[in-house]
Amino acid sequence: MTIEKIFSKYKFPEELKNIFIQTGIHTLYPPQAQAIEAGALDGRNILLSVPTAAGKTLVAELCMLRSLLSAPGRCLYIVPLKALANEKYEDLKKKYSSVGIKVGVATGDTDLPNDILSGYHILIATAEKIDALLRTRAQWLLNRLNVVVLDEIHFLNDQERGPTLEILTARIKQLNPKVQFLALSATISNAPDIAAWLGAQLVESQWRPIPLREGIYWNEEILFNRGPSRLIQGTGPDLNKLADDTLRGKGQMLVFTNSRRSSEAASRLLCSTAGIFLSEDERRTLTRLAEILRGPESSMTRICRRLGDTVEHGVAFHHAGLKPEQRKLIEENFKNGLLKIICSTPTLAAGVNLPARRAVIRDVKRFEGGLGASFIPVSEYKQCAGRAGRPQYDEFGESVLIAKTPGEAKSLMERYINARPEPVISRLGSDSALRTHILASIAGDYVHDINDTFDFISHTFLAHQKRPLNLIEMIGHVFDFLQEEDFIEKQGFRFFATPFGQYTNRLYIDPASSIILRDGLHKIAKGKSFSNIGLLHLTCCCPDSPLLRNWKSQWEEIEAFAYNCQDEIILQEEDFPMLTDMGLHMAIMKTTMMLCRWIDEEREEKICDDFNIGPGDIYRHLEAVQWLLYAAITFAELFQYKKLTFLLSNLRNRVKYGIKEELISLSHLKGIGRVRARLLYENGYKHATDLKSASAEDLAKIDKINLPLARDIINQVSRP
Repeated sequence: MTIEKIFSKYKFPEELKNIFIQTGIHTLYPPQAQAIEAGALDGRNILLSVPTAAGKTLVAELCMLRSLLSAPGRCLYIVPLKALANEKYEDLKKKYSSVGIKVGVATGDTDLPNDILSGYHILIATAEKIDALLRTRAQWLLNRLNVVVLDEIHFLNDQERGPTLEILTARIKQLNPKVQFLALSATISNAPDIAAWLGAQLVESQWRPIPLREGIYWNEEILFNRGPSRLIQGTGPDLNKLADDTLRGKGQMLVFTNSRRSSEAASRLLCSTAGIFLSEDERRTLTRLAEILRGPESSMTRICRRLGDTVEHGVAFHHAGLKPEQRKLIEENFKNGLLKIICSTPTLAAGVNLPARRAVIRDVKRFEGGLGASFIPVSEYKQCAGRAGRPQYDEFGESVLIAKTPGEAKSLMERYINARPEPVISRLGSDSALRTHILASIAGDYVHDINDTFDFISHTFLAHQKRPLNLIEMIGHVFDFLQEEDFIEKQGFRFFATPFGQYTNRLYIDPASSIILRDGLHKIAKGKSFSNIGLLHLTCCCPDSPLLRNWKSQWEEIEAFAYNCQDEIILQEEDFPMLTDMGLHMAIMKTTMMLCRWIDEEREEKICDDFNIGPGDIYRHLEAVQWLLYAAITFAELFQYKKLTFLLSNLRNRVKYGIKEELISLSHLKGIGRVRARLLYENGYKHATDLKSASAEDLAKIDKINLPLARDIINQVSRP
């Protein structure tokens, strides 16, 4: 099936056809043709379950373009991750802005006003952002909504993101039954089940544009599931031999490990092999890239140094401990071929599109809390393996598992290569997910009693799967909980959200977090002694706060910290029984201790070293705590605890900038971080207003402040 034929049949304009032809698309892949024949361009719901790089996105684009040409309206492209949203946005904007199609992105990082978002023809967004808009009854979102693309639909199986994706899909199905759904995934074993829930035609295929050969490496040979085996020669550890073989053939390699530490160790191991294949120009460019990734000396951490050291040899590691901008640079420079190898945790497999000639899944076990070393799921292996094969570069891709014995080689072949992924199941049945989304439904005026709620829940994948759950009883328990905790109140026969419930819904936090913050504020108002340590501990008790892993080797230090600040802690075991769990108690204390060190201006490098975390971890904790402190400020205003709002606002600024209280005024200046603010303070500028009498030349004499920045500071403080 040709693009020419499709565009002629559905009367696409010539300029759109030219866009596709210019990008080299003339003929559809077999799965794409199957989707068109199944009615994708005629408005039918479609579930497209095909391998990575088999053209799922192109089908979605054609459906969105067809709907926009047929009638005025908009399309939603929903993705599970911010990185995916930004990647899709850049791609679609580049392709279609020239023909007047407005493409926008919404991830929650920068909240654009609804009147701007409503002006886009195609809005790419995370599930959480769309859910947040639906909670506020953003009617413009549903008005004239023609197509909803659910990318990576298998994320229904994700404990954290799955319930939100499921709820918003059910909500749209209920409120706009005419909307066309296109669900996309590469790894669904129970695809007919999901297709039936969506009322979709299933298009399932194993076809790939770049054939995938899956194999087991053992004793310098890769034994493939089909086709001849491959002898691997070289020196050093097995991973180096595989890298040498890949790079000799002008390919790139992804290595998936079971932990951050393993990914970093593997990248260091591979430097000696990858460095051999670099040209002089590549070495110079990599040296500059390494300097950027390391960052300025004042904020350079050990993990940044290690990253820069490996990048100079054409190898990078990639995990959540890195800053978002570092991960983006690594991805971009792997795509353009400068970086030859990335060693990563499996999270990369679910992120942006990074194909490689060979994907090596080095570790098939990882440590799970309370379970010890456990085998990774088949679906995770398939996601990693699916990264093998670069379109336009490779004739085939290879995924490789590493075995240590002949028996293990046989076992891995059966456990992973010849196995099907686990079925996708609904994760909506947990107490946390149900109470959060039922409150959102009540606060958004979508439901007002148990029967309404049951009717809505009947549209979900949870209800469709008919797992052994008593939904009516579960919903009844949630209503009792929400009413007892003053999130909802009954008026006649109907339930409505209280102000406390409305704020919880708008803040997009777990009702359990709201209860913890509310109870803590009430205790303070009644005279409980507290400090900033107590307020930080309060936020760390919330389920919306990520917690640091605690190692028993650190317990003595954590216990000493807990003992010294016990009188300042707001919630004790009698208020919050979960603190009787020693593991949870220690994790909360350790996280509190890290945050205290941060606001006391401890160097980022020392925090990373002492707590065995990366800069990206600090970023995530600060982001979560800032939001929870904002929620606490909101509740303090609701309960008219005005004195507390000032204290909480100050603490929030200290968390944001990592500063002591005396630097708050200076830290608000653009271009002044925690280090420069302290230098200004030490040079006599105690407050932003003190800078009004300074000259740019005087400021430029201070370390780390150059003349352009000094002039900008003067301009900022001179504004009325």
